[in-house]
Amino acid sequence: MTPLTATDRLPLTCTRLGTCCHGHRILISPWELAWLAHGIGLTPRALRDARTINGGTQLMADGPVGIHGPASHRVPACTFYDAELGCRAHAHRPLACRLYPLGRQRHAGAIRYYHPGAVMPCRELCPSVTELPERSVGEYLQEQDLTAGEAAHDGYAALAYGLVNAALVIADAGEISRAALGDHLAKLCTWTAHERVTCMGHEWYDLLTIPDLPVSADAATFVADHGLLMANRLQDEFHRRPPTKALTETACLELLLALHLGSTVGADAATMAILIQPPTTSS
Repeated sequence: MTPLTATDRLPLTCTRLGTCCHGHRILISPWELAWLAHGIGLTPRALRDARTINGGTQLMADGPVGIHGPASHRVPACTFYDAELGCRAHAHRPLACRLYPLGRQRHAGAIRYYHPGAVMPCRELCPSVTELPERSVGEYLQEQDLTAGEAAHDGYAALAYGLVNAALVIADAGEISRAALGDHLAKLCTWTAHERVTCMGHEWYDLLTIPDLPVSADAATFVADHGLLMANRLQDEFHRRPPTKALTETACLELLLALHLGSTVGADAATMAILIQPPTTSS
């Protein structure tokens, strides 16, 4: 990646060719799914079931085939792309779309923006962008209305890692070892999204992806309320399980939920595995 500063000037004036709406995986958090549904007049369930794949974590690509850019982008577009009108959900688009062609990463508590590779992606996808005025990274980001999307991503990343830490509380209480949790996480990483959903069951799938919450632009409150719903349900889950298995099965469920949720916001399995490693002891 190429790290950026707010004053860097780049070819960021959009050509409106729609090339970037083709050939990309658009991952969406539960708040983004709810906000999209609100914007286009669907229920979250209807949008999830009809317009997403991979267990409600990714928008479908069943739009018109691209006619611009390299071969990798002459493929079906995002489900919300219209060849004549452009994005039909533009006002409620996910963070990945707002940021493009830039990326965002939280590192040591700080936010970094970058573009993938050494060359700005737009130069390859839309060569005519070089004929348009360059703009500063700061100007571009300010115009994209990122506040809610970034709050949702940061909140859900914290929630995903929090689920891992909750599983570690159980492990450190002696019910299941960290090594066993690490092995379970490694197994979960080999599963498809469909297999994860099948394992968690439809009730957890619904709670994780389409929580019964009022939706608004206040993403931080939505995420906090979602986390509370999940915490309360985990308590119920613990009490309904056989006493001899309650702690172990709850810890494994927390890892499953963390992995599925984290996949939408960059809370990755490698970091989760590091968290699970037994603490080092000095002699």
